[in-house]
Amino acid sequence: MKLSRKMPKALTDILANRTSEPQLYGAYTDLNLDGQLCNNIYIGATESLLYIFDGTDAVFYNLADLEKVQNINQVNNGLFVITKDGEDLLLARYSMKYLTTFAYIARGVELLRKGSSIRVESAERDKICPKCGRALPGTQSCPKCDKSHRNVSRLISLCKPYVVLICVVLVLMVLSTALNLGREFVFQDFIDTHLVPQQGTMKDVLTFLSIVCSIILMDIVFYLVRFYLCNQLGSRISLDLRQKMMNKLQDLSLSFINKRDSGALIHRITGDTARVMEFFRDCFCDMFGQIITLLALVVVMLWLNWKLALAAFFFAPFIVIFARCFWPYIHRIFHNQWRKEDKINNKLQDVLSGIRIVKVFGKEKVEVETFRRLNEEYAEVQAHNEKFFSTVFPFLSLMMAFGSYLVIYLGGVDVLKGQMTTGELVQFVSYAGMLLGPLSWMSFLPRRLVRLTTSMERIYDVLDEQPEILAGPEAIDAEIQGNIQLNNVVFGYRSYEPVLDGISLDVKKGEMIGLVGATGCGKSTLINLIMRLYDVDDGSITIDGINIRDFDMAAYHRQIGVVLQETFLFAGTVLDNIRFSKPTATMEEIIQAAKRANAHEFICKLPDGYNTYVGEKGHTLSGGEKQRISIARAILNDPKILILDEATSALDTESEYQIQEALDRLRQGRTTFAIAHRLSTLRSADRIMVIDDHKCAELGSHDELLRQKGIYYGLVMAQLQMSKSKEE
Repeated sequence: MKLSRKMPKALTDILANRTSEPQLYGAYTDLNLDGQLCNNIYIGATESLLYIFDGTDAVFYNLADLEKVQNINQVNNGLFVITKDGEDLLLARYSMKYLTTFAYIARGVELLRKGSSIRVESAERDKICPKCGRALPGTQSCPKCDKSHRNVSRLISLCKPYVVLICVVLVLMVLSTALNLGREFVFQDFIDTHLVPQQGTMKDVLTFLSIVCSIILMDIVFYLVRFYLCNQLGSRISLDLRQKMMNKLQDLSLSFINKRDSGALIHRITGDTARVMEFFRDCFCDMFGQIITLLALVVVMLWLNWKLALAAFFFAPFIVIFARCFWPYIHRIFHNQWRKEDKINNKLQDVLSGIRIVKVFGKEKVEVETFRRLNEEYAEVQAHNEKFFSTVFPFLSLMMAFGSYLVIYLGGVDVLKGQMTTGELVQFVSYAGMLLGPLSWMSFLPRRLVRLTTSMERIYDVLDEQPEILAGPEAIDAEIQGNIQLNNVVFGYRSYEPVLDGISLDVKKGEMIGLVGATGCGKSTLINLIMRLYDVDDGSITIDGINIRDFDMAAYHRQIGVVLQETFLFAGTVLDNIRFSKPTATMEEIIQAAKRANAHEFICKLPDGYNTYVGEKGHTLSGGEKQRISIARAILNDPKILILDEATSALDTESEYQIQEALDRLRQGRTTFAIAHRLSTLRSADRIMVIDDHKCAELGSHDELLRQKGIYYGLVMAQLQMSKSKEE
């Protein structure tokens, strides 16, 4: 059921009589309150009014009278609910298809009710591309139409650094074309002057052979040099693209990385750049050579005999039209093929990364079967595509051959009439045969171009992405003290679903803040904002009175130490992993950091000490050992701000004691934020913030919160009860 985007005419008249304010949000629902399909219920809002229209009449609500406006996600539909006079009222129901739209509207109306400066645009206010009719979010340009005409400019930009190299290749191609065309003049002269009249001598034959062999030898030399230069061009451009993509991925925000499969991103850096290299190596330079050869043949053939030339070119327009008709289909089948290839890469990435889980649960056969299915799907698509090309393009080659047959027939008639010599006919037939080369090559060009443009689009899908986290115009590279202020912070991974709503906190240098709350309440989100992995939607975070957005990102992150629950170690040595936070650290500094982290003793017992290879993700070490290496990595950089996210969870008692002791030393004199579900680890925190319902529900020391007997008190009592139950 397709719903109109326009406000109903009847509602327009009713609204005009009620207010002069323009509508800011509005959309049809597709379900009635009973969950049945309908298309006449419309919800909209102005600056001060919310209204619902059922097709005949409208009900208005003043935003000032409402206590809350929210979207509630259910299993298979969503609810648009308002709270008035302490009572929840269900205004509308809608299917999951329109969940995002009404979530935006609910969030936008709630912000209007609060008088916030944020204005969340409804998805129903999208623009439409005038060329293809695609809906465009916000002010974004059409990705389809925009990319289609930018590929040429992108190719030019890739070639700019290598203009000299390309010019040398073009000169070699012109010389090679001239040699091939000139060779046929030598054949024509030999046939007409010596062969047909039977007046040639052995000297004439040897002269002819020496000239032809010299031309062929020079052509081979030109080809080898050209092939070497084209290889160089393709390799350098591929190298540039891989480096650009790696640089871009490092600059892009976590929100972009989290939305993409790592296997697909890896394939873009390796597979797609390899296809670009193949194009420049095997096709780009030849493309100019074939065009030069084609133009030269057209000019020479028209000059020699324009009637036979037109006969040779007779089928060319049909071939071009035929190939152009299949272009969209070729583009589509290649996109489908590479989507299947991405799925295979993603599955390999997942299985290899989680191989221990696969083996623990005994799912080897399941994963093999899943990979077999994906592999068969990919092979089936690939076979279908190759079948298409093996069917269509031989037909094009046959059409091109008809031009040569027509030339032989018409030219033979002219020879019999005495209007053309045998040598001229052989020369012209040779040129017609040479014409098949460029035309045949160009018949396969759509396939090569689609492979290129598809890979270019996938590459520039990453390169054109704009980072969400940017430093200010005059980024500050300064030493921070550690005074942090959260000023009415609002943030949501989806702007219409806030994870944190109005968080305010003033943290002094050296203070330790514990973060407590139910799973999903926003604790990790808050530290992500402090680390500036994301930017706040509203409000601000300041460090020593300076907005966090004004700091140079690299300089700011150098002064942050992080110890996470899920410790990540790179494939390399223990030394490499500790030194990661400070590449210039001396061996003495590394050992001192390891000692402070209670890691030096067990490191010395490893087979190669600090040079022991720990394997991917540190699988050769225990959880406690990995955690202590992570702490040493954090200590080495002497951070001013310390982030501890469940740093001692899931560890045995001895490991927890050693790590807790190391953390106590680590946080001395540093501003610390610590997340812990084991509340006993937060007793020493200066203050504890309890996050509930996206807000700061309680704030105070451990003893103060216990005396309040609120949420924190309930959590502590629950954990004590659980501990007693385990002991019993």
